[in-house]
Amino acid sequence: MPGGGGASLPGDRPCVSVAMCVEGKEGVAWRNEGNACEGEEAGLSLCFSVRADLIGQIQRWGRDPRKQSITGEERQTDRPTTVELLFVRSSVRWFPLIQAGSFYRLIVPNTQDPSVLIGCRVAGRSGVELHTNPSLLVRSDWRIHTLTHPLLTTPYSQVVPQKVMSVTEVLDCSSGVDLVSFHGVISQRINLQRGTATHTPTHREVEAGLTVRLTVCVETRGRSLQVYVDLSRTPYPPGLVPGNTVLFTSFQRKLSRVGGVYCRSVPLSCLTVTALGTTDTQSCDSPPPMVLLGVWSLAGAEQCMVGQVRGHVVCVLYLQLQWTCSLCGSIYKQERCTRSQPPCNSTSAVFQAEAKAAVEDGSGEAHIWFSYPVISGLLGLAMPQWEGLQRSLRVRGHLRVYTRGRSLVSDVNPGDPLLQYLSCVCSSSTVCRPLTLTCTLQTRSHTPAAHRQDSAQLKRFTRGDREFVTRMPPPLQLTCTHILEER
Repeated sequence: MPGGGGASLPGDRPCVSVAMCVEGKEGVAWRNEGNACEGEEAGLSLCFSVRADLIGQIQRWGRDPRKQSITGEERQTDRPTTVELLFVRSSVRWFPLIQAGSFYRLIVPNTQDPSVLIGCRVAGRSGVELHTNPSLLVRSDWRIHTLTHPLLTTPYSQVVPQKVMSVTEVLDCSSGVDLVSFHGVISQRINLQRGTATHTPTHREVEAGLTVRLTVCVETRGRSLQVYVDLSRTPYPPGLVPGNTVLFTSFQRKLSRVGGVYCRSVPLSCLTVTALGTTDTQSCDSPPPMVLLGVWSLAGAEQCMVGQVRGHVVCVLYLQLQWTCSLCGSIYKQERCTRSQPPCNSTSAVFQAEAKAAVEDGSGEAHIWFSYPVISGLLGLAMPQWEGLQRSLRVRGHLRVYTRGRSLVSDVNPGDPLLQYLSCVCSSSTVCRPLTLTCTLQTRSHTPAAHRQDSAQLKRFTRGDREFVTRMPPPLQLTCTHILEER
């Protein structure tokens, strides 16, 4: 025990501790913790939970055992106790440290009472058997030290951590597997904003209805997996950028209606960035395979999820440019947000763009969607022209053009100079040209081969004085992620 009349340092105070082996952990999220505290919304706290086995006996220390090797009493146990450790508010800072399959020493300072490390069980009715583990709330002043030495005298020396699969194994494993853990390199990230007007944010730092779709690739040509991460009830994890390697833990493996495999997050899921890479969106070692639209249309997800298409832009079917409020997502024009009920006083806006073009390569046709990063390349605009177009749209805030017959039309005045300029650009040879496009398959809109005959539509062709009518399957739906000019 420390002596002297002066104030003791935090590490010199008495404490109790217990060794533990972590079996698994849930992701960080805002949940109803039940008790409000100052500065927090009532009942809503940032928290996560850890399932761990407490090993050996609870130890008393005269000071923090930071550099103390594991003792014999901490190693020996007849029957370990499994507990649920609850990390709430400021104790969430331990989330990056704690990993499944690792050993730690949990320390409670300023006490010699071992009962503080005994978990509480949920009270049940008479005659009802509960199968829940006792829970233990980790306080903000508790500390956790990593035990680097193996516990050779315990049954945990041969602990096998949860199997971490590769992207290929997730794609090829049995359909009976539900929750999987895997690692991969992010090749693409797309924010999917849905239902912002009908959903209430769970927390002021959470964007309502936000889901991130990550395309995760593997070191095999053409093999990739789409992962949907729901961020409507969890803080945005940093590092989800193309090129980084991420460990996905306890994600749900799902099959789409066309037989494609994808994964999505559940409340148990968590992800960890394990390695940083380049910001190049084509971060996989091998480029996507070159595919024909006709073959891809028939095979669908069985062919590949990401591929390169060498084709010719036939026409622009749809183009939308708009400035949206960065706070509420409404149209932003004349330097103000247009939302009136309730009024929005935001002073910042974000430029958004979306386009759809018809592309054919001689074997088939596809409707390809283009988002903001690649639309300037589709329109053949240099950066000064692209920035000038954005400035010209600030007064109006929104412009949409679409195909009607052989012409591009809009809801605004046909004599509008900006509309005439875009119509001229979209119908010019600057846009209607050969390109090599890196695309991803939109599996939700793809029709399986067994049903393609039923979904085929009659289409009329005119060649000279002759008319031909034939059944055409619906065009393949793709999303472009990269444009390469033909030389």
